[in-house]
Amino acid sequence: MIIRCHETDAPTSAADRELYSTHTPAWMEGKPGESRAVSPATDSAILALIVAVLVLIGLNMRPVSRLLRSLPHNLISTRRRANAFDEHTANETRVAGLLLFEMCVVEGLLLFIWLGHPGTQLASATIFSTVAALCLLAAGYYAFLLAACCVVGYVFTDKTGASLWRRGLNASQIMLGLTLAVPALVSLFYPSLTSKMLILAAALYILSRIFYISKGFKIFYHNFPSLLYFILYLCTLEIIPVIAVSQIAADICVKVQ
Repeated sequence: MIIRCHETDAPTSAADRELYSTHTPAWMEGKPGESRAVSPATDSAILALIVAVLVLIGLNMRPVSRLLRSLPHNLISTRRRANAFDEHTANETRVAGLLLFEMCVVEGLLLFIWLGHPGTQLASATIFSTVAALCLLAAGYYAFLLAACCVVGYVFTDKTGASLWRRGLNASQIMLGLTLAVPALVSLFYPSLTSKMLILAAALYILSRIFYISKGFKIFYHNFPSLLYFILYLCTLEIIPVIAVSQIAADICVKVQ
C-alpha cells in the first residue's frame, strides 16, 4: 500500500523554512558609519568659553561703554596735561582685563582656524586643549608687548610719556579684540568664508599696530638720529616677535595631528 503525502501535511513547508531562515536581517547590513568631523564650532567646551566671555561683557556693559568712549583718546592722543580721560576706576581696570581676555580667546581661535588644519580628524578634547594653548600663547604675546612697552618707555622717555604709550597699547589691543570677534565667529560657523575672514583679521591686526606705532613715533621722535632707534624698535618688537609667535603656533598645531 502506497501512502502519498502532501506538502501541506508536513510540520513546516519550504516556504515556511524560507520565512524563518537564520540569515542576517537586511537592516543589519550596509556601509559602516563615518565618525562626525569635530571642529571648534561643535566643541561644547569652546562654545561654553565663548558664551561665558560674551555674557561677562554683557553683565558689565555700563563700565564697558565708558571704557569704549575713552579708547579713541587713549589710542591717538599724546596730550600730557591731565584731563577727564585720565581718571580711571577699579571697575574700568577690571573691565579692561576682561576685554583683554576676550582678545586672547578670539586670537587663539583665529590661530587655530588658520593653522589647525580643519580637515584633520581630531578628538574634541584635543581641539579644546590646542585652542587653550593658542589662547595662552596670545596672552603671552600680549604680556611680552606690555613688558617691552614698559621697558622702552622707562629707558627712552619720561614717566608721562611711558604712561601714554602704555595706554595706547592697551587701547589698541582692546579694540583689536573687539573687532576680531566678528571674523572669528564668522569663520567658526561659516567655514566657506574662512579665507576672507582671515584676510580681514590680518588687516585689522596691521591697522591696530599702525595706530600704536604712530602714537609711539609721536612720543619718541625728537630729531632725525632718533629714527635709527625707531627702526631698531620696529625690527625688534614688531617683526621678529610676530614671526616667532606664528612659528610657535604652527608647532602647537602640528604636534596634535
